[in-house]
Amino acid sequence: MKRILIIGILLLIVLFTANAQGFYFDIGMGLGGTTTELDGIDVSKLVGNATEIGLDLGLKAGYGPISNIPLYIVGTLGGVGHRFEDDYDYLQFNSYIIGAGLIFYPIPLIQIAGSIGFSWVANQTSLPMTMYYSDSGFAGDISVAVDLGKENHGCLIGLRYFRATNELKISRAEQTTSYFGVFVRYTYRHKIR
Repeated sequence: MKRILIIGILLLIVLFTANAQGFYFDIGMGLGGTTTELDGIDVSKLVGNATEIGLDLGLKAGYGPISNIPLYIVGTLGGVGHRFEDDYDYLQFNSYIIGAGLIFYPIPLIQIAGSIGFSWVANQTSLPMTMYYSDSGFAGDISVAVDLGKENHGCLIGLRYFRATNELKISRAEQTTSYFGVFVRYTYRHKIR
């Protein structure tokens, strides 16, 4: 099933980029509230007094606009991480996405984007315990941003929601990470005038 999905996404990218007018790229980071659940139990309730500020890093690259429609086809690589810590130890959860997405400009100043793809986790801790990794899972995100800038260079300032679900190795627990935050990204794009 995964191979069919990957082949389908690649075919769509090739078909749509045949009429693309230029290269698209963005990279940046954000901050926001993050929660991680293991088998439906919120980790913050297990560790007590904890902050759940997450860091969002990512990039997108692709082509667009397609014909004269302000639509871009992109590949996405990104991740969200957040840490619980005290004076002695830490517990960090990291969730990543690699996938395909669409970016649409309903007006030249506003960007709406969404991505879906494969997810994996790489958790870390200083505690004497094994933190588990995952094979592939599923992740998706959606964002809305103001696109500031002249010509092909710009700055995106916006809001992003991210969610990833993975089954951990060894324990087989289901880890679900949700993130909602603000971001700033540099973008290079060919805009329709």
